[in-house]
Amino acid sequence: MNYLHCIKNQAYVREPDASDHGEISDLTLGAVYKALPTLSHESEAGLVRIIDNSGEDYLYPASYFQPVDWDTVPVEKASHDTSLTVHLDPLTKAILRAEAIATHRSMGSLVRQWIKERLELPASPRSMAHEMGNEDRTYQR
Repeated sequence: MNYLHCIKNQAYVREPDASDHGEISDLTLGAVYKALPTLSHESEAGLVRIIDNSGEDYLYPASYFQPVDWDTVPVEKASHDTSLTVHLDPLTKAILRAEAIATHRSMGSLVRQWIKERLELPASPRSMAHEMGNEDRTYQR
């Protein structure tokens, strides 16, 4: 999967009588967006297909984005953990807990693994440390 970092969100199509030439509301500066494959004529025209804030895919100028390079993420951003709350129904939570106990891993570790497998995220220094045996081996009771 391809992810792109938004570096510009100024309106690029302007109507002659429009007074507002501001930002494109479906793009947020600094946000990361999923890029989908584009047709050859779209790429040749300098466009990329992005799933934007609306949840739909649209063509935008490629100059509005930069490829995400996980090796250059600033240390201050990489060092902060971002929490995510996942609400599970009681049966799913019980199954996840049983899997955690059976594999001697934490429930959080199993969820991180599930996310990694499905999103095909690139390896970061932090995730490589986890894979080399520094992963949390506690489990929830």
